[in-house]
Amino acid sequence: MGDWLKWALVTLVQFGVGKRFYIAAGRALRNGSTNMDVLVALGTLASYFYSVCALLYGAFTGFWSPTYFETSAMLITFELLGKYLECLAKGKTSDAIKKLVELAPATTMLIIKGKDRRCIGEREIDALLIQLGDTLKVLPGAKVPADGTVVWGSSYVNESMVTGESIPVLKEVGSSVIGGTINLHGALHIQATRVGSDAVLSQIISLVETAQMSKAPIQKFVDFIASIFVPTDVTMALLTLLGWYAAGALGAYPTDWLPVNGNHFVFALMFSISVVTYPAYQMPP
Repeated sequence: MGDWLKWALVTLVQFGVGKRFYIAAGRALRNGSTNMDVLVALGTLASYFYSVCALLYGAFTGFWSPTYFETSAMLITFELLGKYLECLAKGKTSDAIKKLVELAPATTMLIIKGKDRRCIGEREIDALLIQLGDTLKVLPGAKVPADGTVVWGSSYVNESMVTGESIPVLKEVGSSVIGGTINLHGALHIQATRVGSDAVLSQIISLVETAQMSKAPIQKFVDFIASIFVPTDVTMALLTLLGWYAAGALGAYPTDWLPVNGNHFVFALMFSISVVTYPAYQMPP
């Protein structure tokens, strides 16, 4: 009954949560390539269907052989655990991007100048409408809306969220300010020098997004190794199967090595499955 229960439970794992590996392996094979998904699919399917055959054979003949359902389930579990940790890391990166985006203020105060360049009024505008050369007013406690240069006023600015500097920095006429930092004390008038994608905050967000979406050099190297390693491993598994089966048929090892109710083919098949599945445990997901 234990084997029948294992079959029912492992089937849910194999073709339920583990379905993604078989879809990915089929896609890779259709594209003429091999990856770790192909290795996982081969190892789990081999151990699963052998166990099913052994179970059904025992049910019809009364000669029960060992089953290896747990091998398939554990391999899928380990691989999914690795992918879960990877997604967890990417989720933290997404939270960091969200916090960076929130640093930029939604609106800002635009100083309207007349023909003689004198201030004739103020108007609140959307921060996305800021143009190069605009003069912006930053009140105490407000966020700096864009990268720029101080043209009037003096105040301390908290730049820790961008530069990591914990001590507020004094900003006077001619000083540069970074969008997303916080003005602490006096009012400032700044002239926008970099807006949109050219701003420091936008470039930081772009770099983080690029790092999140692109593969690390070591991951590219692992993919290259897998494209060579997987066909080699499958070939070695087939040679292992043929070698141990031929050795058993020729009497090269004692029969007491065989599992209970087993034969030379089953004994050779166990070694072959081990050759396929063991590297899948060792390689990163």
